[in-house]
Amino acid sequence: MTMVSWIFWTVLGVTVYVWAAYPLLVFLLASIFGRKRSPVEESSISFVSIIIAVHNEEQQIARKLDNCLGLAYSADRLEIIVASDGSTDRTEEIVRGYAARDARIRWLPSESRVGKSGVQNLAAQHAQGDLLFFTDANTTMPSSVLRRMVDDLADPRVGLSTATVLFGGAEDAVEKGQGFYWRYELLLRYAESDLGILATGSGQALLVRRELFRPLPSCYGDDCIMPLDVRAQGYKVVQRRDATVFDVMPHTIEGELRARIRMTARNWTGTLARPSVLNPLRFPLTALGLVSHKLLRWLTPFCLAAAFLFNTLLAMKGQLVLMWWLQAVFYFSALIGWVLAKKQRRSWVFGYSFSFCLANVGFLLGTMKAFRNQKIVAY
Repeated sequence: MTMVSWIFWTVLGVTVYVWAAYPLLVFLLASIFGRKRSPVEESSISFVSIIIAVHNEEQQIARKLDNCLGLAYSADRLEIIVASDGSTDRTEEIVRGYAARDARIRWLPSESRVGKSGVQNLAAQHAQGDLLFFTDANTTMPSSVLRRMVDDLADPRVGLSTATVLFGGAEDAVEKGQGFYWRYELLLRYAESDLGILATGSGQALLVRRELFRPLPSCYGDDCIMPLDVRAQGYKVVQRRDATVFDVMPHTIEGELRARIRMTARNWTGTLARPSVLNPLRFPLTALGLVSHKLLRWLTPFCLAAAFLFNTLLAMKGQLVLMWWLQAVFYFSALIGWVLAKKQRRSWVFGYSFSFCLANVGFLLGTMKAFRNQKIVAY
């Protein structure tokens, strides 16, 4: 085998492992050894502090507070802290109006702009709860979600519960394609959760034991670093299937790409900042999961580019010509999907290939940003 052939099959093999072989391995292990959830008796009523970090959310905050007040949870075991990162609109006026009518609501402003993680840290310091529930202002929650997530923490081995995020809003082509990608991601998270190796979460709804919370660095994001900190302390992270919350995805290609770049850059730096969970001697399966689910996935665009380049060199010599055409057709279908998405037209087939390629462009640019040390500290 020539060097060109060896490189081609290696990068192709890594790609197939990340997107197919590793998920199948996790599904198989979870089906055999996974955590089988048994019916949970009514757990003790823990005091919960709901923490909402905001910056100029006058359009969302009233709906969010109504949503929190409607949660099916004991009123005397709940507080709602709205932590403001230098809001300059009517957010404070609206929140103080609610607080005047309900003592569970507290307004907590920062003295200066400190970013989302900064005000989350501030709120955690002032929180009274045994459990801290972090949620976003634009996230809508069914009334049962908090009760179900609290039940997860009735298991003393569980340190953090994260909800299942479903994306609603405009039914455009980007969102439809991303729906397929997100369903794939959720299935993988469920399997990793059942196996007890999950080390990621969704910032729209994170419930963590107060004693396990560690101050959040401003450049990583709660959904990345908080699950890693919990796993590093030897506790499990649970992806709760029937605790669903709803969020709105960016409605444009540019918005989705920016979100993917931001998440990739933050997750790269955040994951590498917690090397203990990457130690295969201490957390063998968790380390395997982080490398396979995160690090190698973010390197997929480099593997894809190398595969196409070296396949082209081989095809010019009459080798693996069919493989080259399969790749070419796939990328051409993604191009068609991009054109249709720009015109706000739906396409199941072209939408999936475009969504996959769009995600990988985000991985590529986010990885480059991370390794140039361009930290993202904006709210």
